[in-house]
Amino acid sequence: MKQYRSSPIAAFFDFDETLLAIDSAGIGFKVLKEQGYLTWAFMLKMMVIMLLRKVGVVDEQIMARTFLSFYRGRDLQPFVDSAQAFYEEYLQPNLSPEVLQKLRWHQEQGHQTVLVTGSIDYYLQPVMVDLGIDHLLCTHLELDADGLLSGRSKGPVCVGETKVTLAKDLAKSQGLDLTQSYAYGNSELDIPMLMEVGHPVIVNPTSGLVRHAQRYNWPSLV
Repeated sequence: MKQYRSSPIAAFFDFDETLLAIDSAGIGFKVLKEQGYLTWAFMLKMMVIMLLRKVGVVDEQIMARTFLSFYRGRDLQPFVDSAQAFYEEYLQPNLSPEVLQKLRWHQEQGHQTVLVTGSIDYYLQPVMVDLGIDHLLCTHLELDADGLLSGRSKGPVCVGETKVTLAKDLAKSQGLDLTQSYAYGNSELDIPMLMEVGHPVIVNPTSGLVRHAQRYNWPSLV
């Protein structure tokens, strides 16, 4: 059984465009397309949803549920089996050096480290192992009665206020003091999590997050 650090201080890291300098979903789509998984109909549907999300017609939850529908009826194991190679080829080279340095600093201080992201669990496991992160709060895939993927999440999609709920549950189970803890995020969706800790830090921020951070004098890493 893994032994976690015992510090009451934690550092929560968003993944896409924070600890990872790029958007892993975009890379994932590219790889799935190359492997022949994606139909033109599904890609068109995602393009429409992403456009509607950009103009504010649909929210992140709807976009996430649309993406998860790709997995319906599929076997999880091939995705698990390919996760290490996907990490080594596409994710590891795109880890943010600045944020990675902060992660290492927190680990040196004995702080508990947490990856908190809307991304999917199976391809985050190699990240956790390679970087020695203590806890993972993310979106999990649901299996149906036949053991195949249902195309839905098991539990809530880990975005927005759900991040805060999961962080509070973790704090209670691990004895964390959120008022002494840190959080790193890049977009407006991270604001609830950033507001919850004593030391919020914005990373590669969107314009909306910049405006919010300026009101609260939050520091910016990159």
